[in-house]
Amino acid sequence: MPLNKSIPFSLFLVMLLAVRGSVVSAAEMPVEDAWKALPSYQYGQDIAPLLAIDRAVIASMSSAETRAACAARLAALLESDQTTAAARQHICNQLRQAGTAAEVPLMAKLLLREESSEMARHVLQAIPGDESLAALRGATDTLQGKFLIGVINSLAARKDLASVPKLQALANNEDKDVAAAAVWALGAIGPEDGAGLDVVLKTASGPLPLRLAVPLLRFAESQASQGKTEQAALIYAKLSEKGQAAGVRRAALLAQLPKEGEPLQKTILAWLGGDDLDQRKVAASRLAALSDAQLGKAMASLPGLPVDSQRALIEVLAARRGEQVLPIILTMAKSDQADLRIVGVRCLGEIGDASVIPVLVDSLAVKGDVARAAQQALISLPRKEVSEAMLAALNARPEIRVPVIDVLKALRCYEAIDPLIVIASQNDAEVYGPALDGLRGIADPDETDIPRLVKLLLNTRAGRQREEVEKTILIVCEKAPANDDRAKIVLAALANIDAADAPKYLPLLGRLGGAQAMAMIEPALTSTNAEVRDAAVRAICNWPNGDVADRLLKFAAGENKEYRRMALRAYVRVISLKADRPEQQTLDMLQNAMKLAVAAEDRQLILERASTVRTLEAVEWIASFLDDPAVNQAACRAIVELARHRFLRQPNMERFGPLLDKVIAVSNEPPIVERAKRYKLGL
Repeated sequence: MPLNKSIPFSLFLVMLLAVRGSVVSAAEMPVEDAWKALPSYQYGQDIAPLLAIDRAVIASMSSAETRAACAARLAALLESDQTTAAARQHICNQLRQAGTAAEVPLMAKLLLREESSEMARHVLQAIPGDESLAALRGATDTLQGKFLIGVINSLAARKDLASVPKLQALANNEDKDVAAAAVWALGAIGPEDGAGLDVVLKTASGPLPLRLAVPLLRFAESQASQGKTEQAALIYAKLSEKGQAAGVRRAALLAQLPKEGEPLQKTILAWLGGDDLDQRKVAASRLAALSDAQLGKAMASLPGLPVDSQRALIEVLAARRGEQVLPIILTMAKSDQADLRIVGVRCLGEIGDASVIPVLVDSLAVKGDVARAAQQALISLPRKEVSEAMLAALNARPEIRVPVIDVLKALRCYEAIDPLIVIASQNDAEVYGPALDGLRGIADPDETDIPRLVKLLLNTRAGRQREEVEKTILIVCEKAPANDDRAKIVLAALANIDAADAPKYLPLLGRLGGAQAMAMIEPALTSTNAEVRDAAVRAICNWPNGDVADRLLKFAAGENKEYRRMALRAYVRVISLKADRPEQQTLDMLQNAMKLAVAAEDRQLILERASTVRTLEAVEWIASFLDDPAVNQAACRAIVELARHRFLRQPNMERFGPLLDKVIAVSNEPPIVERAKRYKLGL
C-alpha cells in the first residue's frame, strides 16, 4: 500500500509528538493486541497501540537478539500490503531506533520510491554499519532532486569518506541545488585531498553563489586546521577575489593575513591604506593584534589613511595609549568630516578629562550623531565639572539647550531644577517642553521638589502648558513607591495656597486620584463659581481609574454641552481600563456610550476601546460598523486587534474569516490589511 504523500515523515513526527504531549495518561494496551492493531492504524485514532509498540521497542533494546527480533517484526509489517500509511510511518520511526543491518535491503528499496524515500533515508541514516552507508551511496546513482539532496545530507551526517568520489562528481551536477549540497557535504566530511572541490574552483567563473562559497570556506577551514595549507590557500584565494559575497570574502581575507610579526604589520598597514573596503575592514579588525611599537608606526601613517581606517586606528590607539594620543584625538574631534569627528568625540569621553569639556560642549551644536556622541562623552567625564559646564550653558547657549538638558537629566543634576523651572515658565512650547522633560527626569517626589513644581503650576497660564506641567508633576509623583498616596505630598504643598487658585490645581488632583483629592474636588463640582466648577469637572475627567465612571456618565448625558463630550471620552477611557467586572458588562457600557456619541471621532474612540473586550460578542458588535464610512477604519483596527488573540480567533474562525476578508477589502491602512491577511492564514 503506498504511503500518504500528503503527510511528510518529518511532519508526521511533529504531529505524533503533539498528540503524545496532549495525552496525560492512556490505558496500557497488551503488547500482542498492539501488534495486531498496528497495521490498521489510521490518523486520528486512539494512539494506545502506538504507545504500546513504543514500549516494546524500548524494551527490545536490552539485547542484540531481542532488538533484531523486534526490528524484523516491524519490517514484516512494513512489507505487508495491508499496513496503512499511518502505520508505516510509525513503523519507520521505530526502525530508526531498533533497525539493524537485516532491514537495510528493505529500506534500500523504499529509498528509491518517491512516497517512502524520506522516511527510509532517515532509517538508513540511523542504522549503524557499512551496509546502511552502502545503500545510501548506491541511491546517489538513481535519485534526483530533493531526494538526492536528502541522501547527500545523510552521507555528510555520517561523515562517510567512501562517498567522497560520488560527491566529487555530484559537485558538478547540472542541478545547482544538488551541486551545492555535494560541496557542503565534502566540506563536512573533509576528504584528505580535496579533489572535486578543485573542479569547482577551476570551472567557476565570477562570484560564487553562497550555496557553493560557504561550504568551500568551511572546507578550507577544515584543511587549514589539519595543516593542509596548500589546498586551503587555493580556496581562500578564490573566495577573496573581488566580487565574492562580502561576508565570505572577508572571512577568506582574514584567513590570509599573516599570524604575527612584521608580515602582519606590513599587511595590515597596506590594507588599511588601500582602496579595497573589505581589506580595510579586515585589517581594522586585527589592529588590536599589533604590538605597541607596531601601533606607533601605524600612527605615523594616520593622516594619509581613508576615513574608516583612521577611525579604526584611533579607537585602538585611544584604548591602548590613552592620554598620549589626546592631542590627535582633540584634532579629530574638531574635524570637518563627521565620521572622524564622531570617533574623536567618543574617544574624548573615554580618555579625556575636564579640559576637553569645552570641545564637547561645542560639539553639541553640531547636532545629529556628533551631538549624541558628545552627550555620551560628557556623561562619562567628571560629574562636578560637567554639571557646572552644563548649568552655565543652559542659559548662555540656548541653541544647545535641548542636548544640555539631556546631559543634566542623565546626570540627575539637582542643581538644575530651579533653572529648569524658570525656563519651563516661558510660554514657548519649544522652550518649556525640553525643560519639563528635564524636570521629569531629575525631580523627586519629596517635600523639596514637589512644592517647587506646584509653584510652577500656579504660575503657568491655562491651556497646553499647564496640562504639561500637570503631567510633569504626575510623572514625578509616580516615582514614589507603589503603595504611597501620590496626592499626599501635593496636597501638603497646596495647604497654604489661596482657595482662589483652585481652578489651577484641581485638574492636577484629578490626575493623581485618591480619597483626599476627591474630598477637595467634590464640593467644587457644585460651586457657584463657573471657573471652579469647570476645573472640578476636568479633574473628574482626568481621574486615573474607573471609580468615577458613574459620575462621568452623568455628565456625558447631562445638559451642559461643554461637559458632555469631555466626560464621554473620559468615561470611555476609564471603563475600558483593566477591571474586575465581567467583560459583557464593559461591552454594555461601551454600547451605551455609543448611543451618547455624536462626533465621529468619539465613535471611533469607542470602537477602538472595544478591542479591550475580548469576546465574540464584542467582535460582532464592532463588525456592525464596517459599513459605516465615518467609523469603519476604527472598526477595522479593533477587529484586527481582537483577531490577534488566538484563544478568541481560532475557535471562531468561521466567523473571523469573513470579517477579516471584509477588513482586507475596507481598510485603507496597509499594516492593518497585512495583519488581517496573516490572521486569516492562522499565523
